[in-house]
Amino acid sequence: MIDSIKLKLITWFLAVFTIIFTSLGFFLYYELKEIVMSSLDEHMHSEVTFLAGILASEAEQGNLEEGVAEITMAASGSYSVALSGHYYQILDDKGNILGRSPSLFLADKSLKVVDEIPYEPIFETNEGPTEDEHRMVSRAFEFSGRILIFQASDSLEESYRILRSFRNRILITLPLIYLICVSGIYCISKFALKTLNVFSNQVGRITARRLDERVDEENIDQELRPVAKSFNTMLSRLEKAFARQREFLSDASHELRTPTSVIKSRCDVTLRRERSAEDYRSAIVTIKETSARMTSIIERILDASRIESKIFSMKMSQADLSALISEAVKLIEPSAVVQDVRVNFTSTGRSVVRCDRERISEVFVNIIENAVKYNRHGGSVEIEIGREENFTVVTVADTGIGVLEEEKEKIFERFYRVDKSREVVPGTGLGLSIVKAIVESHRGRIEFESVFGKGSTFKVYLPMD
Repeated sequence: MIDSIKLKLITWFLAVFTIIFTSLGFFLYYELKEIVMSSLDEHMHSEVTFLAGILASEAEQGNLEEGVAEITMAASGSYSVALSGHYYQILDDKGNILGRSPSLFLADKSLKVVDEIPYEPIFETNEGPTEDEHRMVSRAFEFSGRILIFQASDSLEESYRILRSFRNRILITLPLIYLICVSGIYCISKFALKTLNVFSNQVGRITARRLDERVDEENIDQELRPVAKSFNTMLSRLEKAFARQREFLSDASHELRTPTSVIKSRCDVTLRRERSAEDYRSAIVTIKETSARMTSIIERILDASRIESKIFSMKMSQADLSALISEAVKLIEPSAVVQDVRVNFTSTGRSVVRCDRERISEVFVNIIENAVKYNRHGGSVEIEIGREENFTVVTVADTGIGVLEEEKEKIFERFYRVDKSREVVPGTGLGLSIVKAIVESHRGRIEFESVFGKGSTFKVYLPMD
């Protein structure tokens, strides 16, 4: 398989060149052959017409026989030299030879006699008096009621010599042009692809630690600019992905550092001296609770990774959103009572969608739980179900702390939590990233609006069944 652009260009050019110039060579050769033969035929036809014209003058004076003899004897030039390659012959309508050019007579040769009277010119290629190829024309003329047949023949040696010369020129010229063009296309492709080498070198210098570098989009060939632009876009995405990875590791470490520190410090304090059974029991309970928190964080991280990587399976079925939201409200209700937050949800009937019941329940539990957590005392959460085009829309609006304008785009990122809430409200910052991934896996979308200090609104769009 050809895997070189330069070799592909040269191969393509060679194939096209071979087809075009081979076809052109054959066309020109046969066109020239046609022209040479036509010219020869016209010359011979003009010869027999000229002879017939001379004999017609003699026939008008009643000297037909004497005229034939005069034409035969009066030949000059190549017609007067024996076997010169130029001949003429006069026959009667019975095929009897009445006269020949000296080039035939002196060698006692004759031309091929036609079988039928040629009232129209007949051109043919046959064997001449010297056993080489000749071109011959035969035509009948009437003189005072008598039909005579005139024949003229010329050797094809001169015509073939012209054709051979032309063919040899083609066989020499076309390969030379071929080599020149191949060399030209090689040099041009090498020069044109030089930019690719520069591009490749620029790309080669970019590593995981130098993702901030970009390929020059201006000082390269126009055809490569879209490639360079796309590559730079990809680098930007990779840079963001690596930055998110670093943030993820940093945030994961931050979230896990506290419980591991609690476990270690609790163990160190407990093991410094002998303790009572109650003290050991208290330490073990603390360690158990802290370990459970660590397990919860790890499970949330793994869950978020599985969902975003789309390596989890969903059990799709028909589900009533009103029922799922009602169940979520009941789960959150104890926390809402403690927070002194009123949750209002009025069902308007069945809103059936096709979804994974467990995953969608997790979505609304997360959103409603956040709406309660980040709310103010005496605040409220309003939940509504509506429709927009082909989507069922669930709106969850709270009267909580809200989010700053510059932080809105980060709200669905892993481990992101509003700075002011990090120390006030416990949590991992993974909930909304999981929510977004679940909704999108159902071919839906989630929208978020917030006014700092006044509250936030989430809208979940799910395709209608």
